[in-house]
Amino acid sequence: MQRKTFAVVLLLITAAGLHAQGRSQLSLHAGYLKPKDTSSGMMFGAMLITDFDEAVDLGFGFDVFQKSYADEADVFQSYAGGTTIVTHRTSVDYTRTAIPLYLTLKIKIPTVRSRLFGYFFRANLSYQFLISKEVNYLEDKSDTRNYKGLGWQAGAGLFYRIGSRSTLFGEGLLNSCVVTRNVSTPTESLPVSERVNLSGFGIRAGVELDLR
Repeated sequence: MQRKTFAVVLLLITAAGLHAQGRSQLSLHAGYLKPKDTSSGMMFGAMLITDFDEAVDLGFGFDVFQKSYADEADVFQSYAGGTTIVTHRTSVDYTRTAIPLYLTLKIKIPTVRSRLFGYFFRANLSYQFLISKEVNYLEDKSDTRNYKGLGWQAGAGLFYRIGSRSTLFGEGLLNSCVVTRNVSTPTESLPVSERVNLSGFGIRAGVELDLR
């Protein structure tokens, strides 16, 4: 627990230091992620980036990934006016929300012909949270489970500067993280935990806006 708390504090302190120096950019993006232990879905996020030099950017950011799905079964099928009507029964509703917070390092490689267009590689150190809400209609109960864990992200993509203060980008993304929560009680002799693997591939695209 102390190591995880230290990691979050380190993220916040480093982020504050980066924002205080260099030219700042606000990056807004949206994309699609396919985690291993939950259904795939859309995500969105933002980053605050500072130029270290002409080739390297440093910053911090966050993503929000949410997916809702249900355990359903077909219980009845009927026909009316040439239309097939299927009645579904929902036993459990799930809502999974993942929120990675991360420090980011981006290396830009412009093309030989123009510095307006080029490639980039990204590496992120992250601390990720997962909020899992479940509504069980069969047992008439609901539950919210909170998970957290350290992870990392890696990406590669293309950028194109479309204006004096704006740049478009697109990238492929690999997220690697296993979040956990302790479920043991003080009376139990052995620790017990639940784990959810959020590792998976995704894509995202967005725009970077110069702030100063």
